[in-house]
Amino acid sequence: MAEFELVYADANGKKYAAKDLTARLIYERHDYYWRWSDGEGWQSGYDQKDLVMADEHIQIAQEGTAKVSFPVDWGSYRIEVVNPENQLVTSVNFWAGYSWQDNTGGTGAVRPDQVKLSLDKPAYRAGEKVKLHVAAPQAGKGYLLVESSEGPLWWQEIDVPAQGLDVEVPVNKEWRRHDLYLTAVVIRPGDKSRQATPKRAIGVLHLPLADENRKLDLTLSAPEKMRPNQNLTVKVKVTPQQGQKLPEQVNVLLSAVDTGVLNVTNFKTPDPYEAFFGRKRYSIDQYDVYGQLIEGEGRLANLRFGGSGDEDAPARGGRKPLTEVQIIAEQAQPVTLNEKGEGEIVLPIPDFNGELRLMAQAWSKDEFGHGESKIVIAAPVITQMALPRFMAGGDHSLLSLDLTNLTEQTQNLTLNFTANGLIKLEDASSKAMTLEKGKRTTVEIPVTADHGFGQGEVSLTINGLNLPGEALKQYKNSWKIGVRPAQPAETRLFAEVIRQGENWQLPLDAISGLAPATLEGQLLLTSRPPLQISRYIRELYAYPYGCLEQTISGLYPSLYSNEAELKKLGIKTDSDSKRRASIDEGIIHLLSMQRHDGGFALWDRTGDEEYWLTAYVTDFLFRASQRGYSVPKEALNSANNRLLRYLQDKNVINYRYSQNQEAMRFSTQAYAGLVLAIQQKAPLGALRQVYERRSQAGNGLSLVQLGVALKLMGDNTRADEAVRLGINKNRNDDVGLGDYGSSIRDNALIVALLTENNMLPKDRDEKLLALSDELTSRDYFSTQESNSLYLAGRFFIDTSEQPWEAVVNQQVPPLSRDKSLNQVMNAEQILQGVDISNRGNSTLYSRLNVVGYPLHSPKPYSNVLKIQRSYLDMQGNPVSIDRLRSGEMVVVKLVVSSDKSVPDALIVDLLPAGLEVENQNLANSSASLSGSAANLQELIGDMQQATIRHTEYRDDRYVAAVAVDSTQPVTLLYLARAVTPGVYAIPAPQVESMYVPYWRAVGSAPEKLEVVR
Repeated sequence: MAEFELVYADANGKKYAAKDLTARLIYERHDYYWRWSDGEGWQSGYDQKDLVMADEHIQIAQEGTAKVSFPVDWGSYRIEVVNPENQLVTSVNFWAGYSWQDNTGGTGAVRPDQVKLSLDKPAYRAGEKVKLHVAAPQAGKGYLLVESSEGPLWWQEIDVPAQGLDVEVPVNKEWRRHDLYLTAVVIRPGDKSRQATPKRAIGVLHLPLADENRKLDLTLSAPEKMRPNQNLTVKVKVTPQQGQKLPEQVNVLLSAVDTGVLNVTNFKTPDPYEAFFGRKRYSIDQYDVYGQLIEGEGRLANLRFGGSGDEDAPARGGRKPLTEVQIIAEQAQPVTLNEKGEGEIVLPIPDFNGELRLMAQAWSKDEFGHGESKIVIAAPVITQMALPRFMAGGDHSLLSLDLTNLTEQTQNLTLNFTANGLIKLEDASSKAMTLEKGKRTTVEIPVTADHGFGQGEVSLTINGLNLPGEALKQYKNSWKIGVRPAQPAETRLFAEVIRQGENWQLPLDAISGLAPATLEGQLLLTSRPPLQISRYIRELYAYPYGCLEQTISGLYPSLYSNEAELKKLGIKTDSDSKRRASIDEGIIHLLSMQRHDGGFALWDRTGDEEYWLTAYVTDFLFRASQRGYSVPKEALNSANNRLLRYLQDKNVINYRYSQNQEAMRFSTQAYAGLVLAIQQKAPLGALRQVYERRSQAGNGLSLVQLGVALKLMGDNTRADEAVRLGINKNRNDDVGLGDYGSSIRDNALIVALLTENNMLPKDRDEKLLALSDELTSRDYFSTQESNSLYLAGRFFIDTSEQPWEAVVNQQVPPLSRDKSLNQVMNAEQILQGVDISNRGNSTLYSRLNVVGYPLHSPKPYSNVLKIQRSYLDMQGNPVSIDRLRSGEMVVVKLVVSSDKSVPDALIVDLLPAGLEVENQNLANSSASLSGSAANLQELIGDMQQATIRHTEYRDDRYVAAVAVDSTQPVTLLYLARAVTPGVYAIPAPQVESMYVPYWRAVGSAPEKLEVVR
């Protein structure tokens, strides 16, 4: 019987009378089914059918309650109460009946190859008997075992009938461990007459053993409420289980963390008892060949829709702003409790308003426990500042400060504001006010953002607080705002050959149009044709988007260059320990994109297989493992097996966007062969078969890769021929192969391969010279190009050159060196000018990169790609963005077209600071394009026709990776909301090919957006 008590009340808890309410009991019948996919394997689902089992009419008296009860059986139910006067409905779901602990994840459904195991108790003690129910998909015979990580501890033959089998399992007193699992294997015999193969099913279920005597109960005593910026004293007390003695020494660790942050991830207070005595991983690997058998009976499967059958029926866009989110996470040093199991712990509480969860862990030599409680931190006057998520240089914003008086007295306050960093106050910095008890008021603070990249801070000091019994007379708070330039950064390259006795100066107009405060420079002087390695590393570090290729390329400099080497190049970097940690995180991110077949996808493991990139990532993973990083052996073996499949069968490789399919197959096989050969795993016969098709090569790099692979596996004759052919074969950049490459990328990797394998040094030097000349004509590089240039140049960082002598900016004495000079230049140095005189006998090669942010919107530009942006209202009608009201929604429409096929277009639409994008990837997004007007539905249909590989909704930009061809423009839509009042610069939209960066476009944009209340 299920019984409920009903009350009819408003939001404030006031109770009302109600007549003729209808209460009905609904049985939620779940019809389970199983579905299979290559990406996720077996997944369960169910169709729900609601069956009304009973109903009653209820009367509730004024200030009263009413009770209702229904008979129920086992299963899922819902009770609904309906008010016929206003059709209000309230409902509660509940589960009736005792549910045994089982191995179906709470679904109760048995998979077609699964044995369902059910326990009668949550846990067992030594000497007890486990009552286990075994239910197989079909009747059959098999074995039931108790297994640990060291092997079987108990087993029994079983004969499972169709209705299932109940078995008693004795718990041995020697099983003092928590990696115990009940496992069952049930086999249905085959039947030749029906052409039915044997069918096996497996079940695995943890066997929990109780050891409550080693559990400590920990209680925390703290005030329910306190002020910020004070010390919190928490009293802790530990008690053992009944009948047990208090341990001699108990230690306690206390933490205080913002409850709101913990709720985001549903974080549970760590429990050391559960960690030691809870369920451990099932560490047995089971292997058989059942998955290779094909059942001989049954009809062909159909695609399934619905439920089961039923008998009843970089820096692209520039760096992101430096925004900060206040997260409170305090932890005290561990303390030792006294002989009574008591102690006090003091935690400093910073400036914070909200709820903190106090989490404590206690431990002795053999016992463990945990406890938690909550405390509210409240200032006498609550201050909440409404800020834009960021600002751009030159923006004007109207910040709103809400003040709430939580004291019992009227407060006569003086507010003093200050600003520093890249934020300036526009108005008076001091305000006086009277704020009554419990009242709230709003103060507006107009501010302006300076040009530059960094942060600004607005600080508030409140004087005049009247707090009887408290010493607090002043309250302080501050808020930080990230500031970035309104427009994307520009890179200007100045490359000169300065011969003996010659002089070069930076042109006077070299930095015109760039904000002076944002200028950064990198000067390289060398007597050898240069590769400006520091530039390429910076661009790799600054690239903000993380697909498979970009992640790998961004990790290589950290893999091969340590902190000292990076500093020598003028690059600010983390310590070696943090650098190693970032590589570990990168490896985890890469493996999240590994598919079930061992290959890799571009953005996540459910995407299409990327053949050439699979070789690229496997190459990196093996090199990382060789340098001591933790790469799971299973993942690397799976990737190697996939590369072996590529090498042995070219038909596995099928590129969707290549203009030369056979050339890409050859390129992929050559790279796969190289990666396997580095590990001594490439079959020589397979490499020779690829060599026989060398005429199909579409670039020289693939031939050099094949040649190096042949050399590593012992065929020097074919190796030399393949490398010679590769060095002399040029790539046609107008033909899109699909290998993320270019002439620069290919030549750089050829230099790297020849240097790494000590092959043809003269040809390598000639290639290096040609590569250096090729670089002077390019302002933009893809991540693939930047990394390849780094890999080529890393071998020459510390090698000697021809001695040279030069004077830079009249510096005395002159520079005299036999190695390259890498010098970082700040804005002040660049503004003073750059003057270089060659005083030596060697020719000097000079490269100066100047990076800065433009003061004004760039002029519209188009090369191959084109981009247009417009704004619509929620009905699909064009609107002006010059002036919007706070809270008003607009639909941003982007149209991208191209003169040729661009499979890797990256769209970056920077937002004005007054707009915030509505993240459509969030299930609880406050607004959605679904269900919009007919005009928008047509545009949504156009958007759904596009090949969108990835989207990101960031604080300051919308990002999309799409494929664009010459026959059909790509339409993209996203929602944005006007938020903080002010006047903001509107950046221009931009698009570029990630791997042919000079295929790019910049669209037009209005100058300013004004947001009003």
